[in-house]
Amino acid sequence: MAHRILVIDDKPDLSTVVRMLLERAGHEVVTADNGRLGLRTFYETRPDLVVLDVRMPELDGWETLERLRDLSDVPVLMFSGTKPEPEQLERLRPGRDAFRPKPFFGNELVGVVDELLQAA
Repeated sequence: MAHRILVIDDKPDLSTVVRMLLERAGHEVVTADNGRLGLRTFYETRPDLVVLDVRMPELDGWETLERLRDLSDVPVLMFSGTKPEPEQLERLRPGRDAFRPKPFFGNELVGVVDELLQAA
């Protein structure tokens, strides 16, 4: 069964690569290039999982995560090129959410997404 995944990232090149990897794995993918648009897209498409970059202008990934939690308990995979603070990681639910540092390999991304979807 194809799952709908929302990718929220302000870098179009990375967003395109993530979309292609997930589509190749059989998922339907929608994208948004910032947190505000991501929240609107989430509301409109009701994805099964969100892949969320931490560092974005306007509304960063952690703020976007807080607002997503007001809407849903959807699993979230967060990623960043910088190390998060311990209190930020505490916002993630063990077994339901995940954090991965950039860069990551395509098979690692797909594997984590599939694990989170199975646990949901």
